[in-house]
Order: sequence, then C-alpha cells, then structure tokens
Amino acid sequence: MANAVDRPGSQRIANRDIAWAAVWTGFAIALLGTLVAGTWAFAFAGKGTWWAANLGALSLFCGALFTGYRARTAEPLNGAFIAVFYFSTATLVIFSGEFLGILPDPLPGLPRGDSTFFFVWPLEQLAAGTLGAAAGGWLWRRLNVRGRDENLP
Repeated sequence: MANAVDRPGSQRIANRDIAWAAVWTGFAIALLGTLVAGTWAFAFAGKGTWWAANLGALSLFCGALFTGYRARTAEPLNGAFIAVFYFSTATLVIFSGEFLGILPDPLPGLPRGDSTFFFVWPLEQLAAGTLGAAAGGWLWRRLNVRGRDENLP
C-alpha cells in the first residue's frame, strides 16, 4: 500500500486539511464575544471570574461553530486550533495583568488557593472548540441539500 508521502499531490491535499481563514475568523468571533461577555460580567453585573470564563467558552463555541460551518467539514481539529489560540491569548492576558499588578489577588469569584479554575477552564475551552467545529460542519452538511444525491444515505 502506498504511503501518503509517496503519492504525488498528497502534500497539497494535507495543506488544505485546516481551513485557516475560517479558523482565524472563528478565533476573532470568540475573542470579541469574550470581550463583550467579560466586560458585562465584571463591570456591569458584578459577577465573578467563572461567569466570564463560561460566557467566554460559549463565545468560543459560537466561533468554532462558525468555523465548522464555513469550512464545510466536521473536522474538530479546526476547533482545537481555535481553542489553543484562545487559551494562549487568555493566558497571556492573565499573566501580563498579574505581572503588571493590574489584576486583583485572588481573582473575583475565586477563593485564594483555588486551582480548580485553572484546571477546568482549559478543558472547557478545548471541549467548546472541538464540539463547536464538529457541530458547525454537521450543520452545514445537514442544511446543504442541493449537493446531496437522493439515492445515498
């Protein structure tokens, strides 16, 4: 059996596995949604860190859903990339805020010494990203009746 490296043109196909334009758009949707939700949670509603994190995960799910729909595939790897970029950006903001002394210690809504947030929060992001991308691809496939053959399941 031929290896993927041995087949001509396999590298071109591999480069198209990730829909980068859709990934970056979904990442932007997730960040903007988190900015709006986090502003509401902290500034206007007086809610804690968990509210901002959960609303941010919802924004991440929406961004990944858009990515899966736009990529026209239920590939969870697109959502995983969004989750990794999102987590990296959020971690950079938290560490920068801590380094500059801007963030309160402990964060609002988290008791001192609570490490549960920093364990559960990244898992929540990864789940939201992968499930959102898979759901978006499934939704596109479900709504795309034009390109479907009626005789196939």
